[in-house]
Amino acid sequence: MIIIFVDISMKDDLTAVCYKETGNACCKYDKPVYYPINAILFEKMKKNDDVKVVMIQTKSNEERVCKNTQIFKEELNEINESIGAKINYIEVSADYNEAKENHEKRILAILEQIEKGSELYGDITFGPRTVPMVMLCAFAFAEKFYDADIKKIVYGKVDWIRNPETNKSEPKNPELFDVTSLYYLNSLTYNMQSESAEKAIKSMKTFFSL
Repeated sequence: MIIIFVDISMKDDLTAVCYKETGNACCKYDKPVYYPINAILFEKMKKNDDVKVVMIQTKSNEERVCKNTQIFKEELNEINESIGAKINYIEVSADYNEAKENHEKRILAILEQIEKGSELYGDITFGPRTVPMVMLCAFAFAEKFYDADIKKIVYGKVDWIRNPETNKSEPKNPELFDVTSLYYLNSLTYNMQSESAEKAIKSMKTFFSL
């Protein structure tokens, strides 16, 4: 089972960009995408794969969230036409606030979607800044208690540059980054045992050199 966690955008107008051969994610998909993870799934999904997509929604503007959710589904469905994976979409919603109770609600809703021995992918490009922290926590739980395999966590970066003709900012210089190493760095830091900070830093440097 492949499980994808994607933070649904809260933006009013999404713009598709091409991430091919940018950043460090080794992306080969040569078409523009609204959601970076879809460019990765083009390569990772196979015919008859069981794929669960967990769309993490933040309740702000309901109409906008529904629109951006539909954009994601339509984009991945189009990519899947030439692949033939079996995709199931799940919506996980939480309010737009940073209260402790809201974080608890979101992480428990995410954990309910984890299945034993699943392969996990995440896209932390959009949404509130706290969602990536929640997602990393959920992934750590899934790896420890569900024997999950953390495959890839991606982040799509663009520079917003004003177009003098329209006087609007447009996304330029797209780059797609594989930030999975940050997840493993967090796990390393949590589990690290050392006699001193100096030795711990040496261990950290060894990790960085891998």
